[in-house]
Amino acid sequence: MDLKLYIISFFSSFTALFAIVDPFALIPVFLTMTDRFSPAERKHVCSKAAIVATCILLSFAIAGERIFQLFGISIPAFQIAGGILLLRFGIAQLSAERERVKREEESESFERSDISIFPMATPLLAGPGSISTVVIRASTIKTLVDQVIFGLSIVMVFVITYFLLRSAPYLYRLLRRTGLNLLTRIMGIILTAMAVQYIINGLTTVWHQLQPG
Repeated sequence: MDLKLYIISFFSSFTALFAIVDPFALIPVFLTMTDRFSPAERKHVCSKAAIVATCILLSFAIAGERIFQLFGISIPAFQIAGGILLLRFGIAQLSAERERVKREEESESFERSDISIFPMATPLLAGPGSISTVVIRASTIKTLVDQVIFGLSIVMVFVITYFLLRSAPYLYRLLRRTGLNLLTRIMGIILTAMAVQYIINGLTTVWHQLQPG
């Protein structure tokens, strides 16, 4: 594989994961939950949440497929199931109605002195959608170089997410709710198309497996 294909592979993985994490949609939620925090405390929450979320997704990238094999779940089955799950998220993002955190979880966060692991790292950053995306894409990787590229794409997603959340007050003043919703809808279009492709890939594999010979 030449350099051009490596770059395409990196951006393909990066775009898929960035669309499901969608840090722009997290900005209002993050500002609400950290309203009582100082700038230094906000920075700590951002860095710790990004690091923990990165570790979670890297762990699933390495061991996720083995876990599903342990339970007898085939890759095509997970592609179809994961695609349906991501399609649901994508449609919700298209209407800017995706619920990132439940009300009881948000209420509980106001009582916590540290929200970086829960609910920030998981489920807001590393939730069912992003875990599904990582496992599906990791299942198609065959070489060590591709694994490294995929790992770098995960790290880069959360590096950018960290800086976006660090800049949340400024971005919210700049973009307001309308601008953030627009970006969320763009992410929703990408996510919906990606989910449909996962479903097609899974169904195609099943179809070939059912053919005689």
